Amino acid sequence: MMNISIFSNNSPFAEDLKTQITLRLSDADIDMGVVYEKTNLLLVDEDENLIRDAAEKYKDIPVVLFSATKDVSNLADLVIKKPFRLNKFLEDLKNNTLLPKVRRKECINIKEYKLFPVKKEITSTLTNDTLKLTEKEIDIIKYLYQIAPKTASKEEMLENVWEYSAEATTHTVETHIYRLRQKVEKDGGSQLIITENNGYRLNI
Repeated sequence: MMNISIFSNNSPFAEDLKTQITLRLSDADIDMGVVYEKTNLLLVDEDENLIRDAAEKYKDIPVVLFSATKDVSNLADLVIKKPFRLNKFLEDLKNNTLLPKVRRKECINIKEYKLFPVKKEITSTLTNDTLKLTEKEIDIIKYLYQIAPKTASKEEMLENVWEYSAEATTHTVETHIYRLRQKVEKDGGSQLIITENNGYRLNI
């Protein structure tokens, strides 16, 4: 049985989402703005404070973020970009194919590296070194992981990682990736990010 909690400051959106889920999953138990011991999925709409609170308080419960601006988030297992295809969301929810294989509390394996997004750490299994990463560095790796093995142009990085913030330029992308590689690829470690066709891809 699916036990879902919906967190949203947009009451019409939350109520409509609840109605649509109930129509598709007749046995779903849906609560608004509360989490119980039985809860096994959190649906969070837009608000950064809501998603942060949910991710930190309920680390063992999968979190899905609905967002008009973000494609990835360290605080969610899945980001659904608005506007989204409701039928596909409901079908994936019904078939238990909504969530990715790698959850936010788990690690992402890239060559000899293990990335722990929530702890903002990356470990080398060759040297056993554990490094702290910035949130932006985590965003870079997660975005490249999600689109792998494709190459992301600098413009795509700006759009999906920096969201075209006023201070971000292609030089910003180059600088961050250069520093990330210098930090991680030390002591003979494998190349983490490859520069290719004026863009970047993960070495997986």
